[in-house]
Amino acid sequence: MKKLIPAFLLIVFLSGCMTLLNIKLPDGVYVVGDFSNGVPSPEYKMTLQGGFYTLELPSSVLNFENDIAWYQVVVVENGEVVKTSSGIPLWKQLVGESVTVYATPNLMENNTAKGVGDSEKETPPWYCAGDFNNWAPEEMTLQDGKFILNTGYTISSGETVKYKIARSEGWKPYEEQFDGTSYNAGYGMDATFTADKDGTLVIEYDPRTSTLQARVE
Repeated sequence: MKKLIPAFLLIVFLSGCMTLLNIKLPDGVYVVGDFSNGVPSPEYKMTLQGGFYTLELPSSVLNFENDIAWYQVVVVENGEVVKTSSGIPLWKQLVGESVTVYATPNLMENNTAKGVGDSEKETPPWYCAGDFNNWAPEEMTLQDGKFILNTGYTISSGETVKYKIARSEGWKPYEEQFDGTSYNAGYGMDATFTADKDGTLVIEYDPRTSTLQARVE
């Protein structure tokens, strides 16, 4: 994750310099990382397909350290960077010859993972834990492209619970603990849900948009 902070600063710095020089970045959605020297490159510009911007990223360009590589997605409008995702991890164990990155710019929020996902995230398993199960991770079920956990927990209207998802019962790799905002959500970084009615708590995760949410059924 540390390697992405300079990359983000470089994006902002270069964008500012190019504005001063009246040089504009081509508008579009880009995947950036070590492979692009941390800046938008035509080689890694995403294309709109089926409602998502997508890019197939060869695993050969990824820089894995401790089995984790990182990337970000940036949106350029009118020649300037207007949105930048947080760092998104890729776990080498679940990456084949390539990984497909997805982006939904209207869902993206600066410095979060929202609106960005990839084919590694689509690969099972995912586990969910929270107040409802004493933080003992339970495997989620893949249904129609989303990971679901029917917790069996009866929640009361107005009750608040904390939860997050992870890749294993042992929480490893630690870089893939997700709280709905960051994939690097360590101890104390959790999603929060307050029930609006009585019923059974259900957790849902969409790996293409990094949307993690709870509902009551």
